[in-house]
Amino acid sequence: MNKSYKNTGTLIRVFFGQDYDLFGETVEEILDSYLETENPKTAAKVCQEAEYLLSLNDQALTEAFESISQGEFYPEPWGETARTFLEKIKSHLSARL
Repeated sequence: MNKSYKNTGTLIRVFFGQDYDLFGETVEEILDSYLETENPKTAAKVCQEAEYLLSLNDQALTEAFESISQGEFYPEPWGETARTFLEKIKSHLSARL
């Protein structure tokens, strides 16, 4: 995987990692906290990175997501797959930018 997903990785590892509850209890609350602290241009880059990731086939997406999250976040306990989680991130952020 040569493409960098720095912005998405930071969002996932920091805001959805071990201390996620500092930012909210739901995906939407956490994303709103992210938007309160992050530069809108960076949030737009997350949307672009998510769009690219969503264009990958399921296997490539899963592998990329595992690399990005570095074992600090798993979407399944949230009732999501990597794909549905990224779709939710992209949709929520895009609607608020």
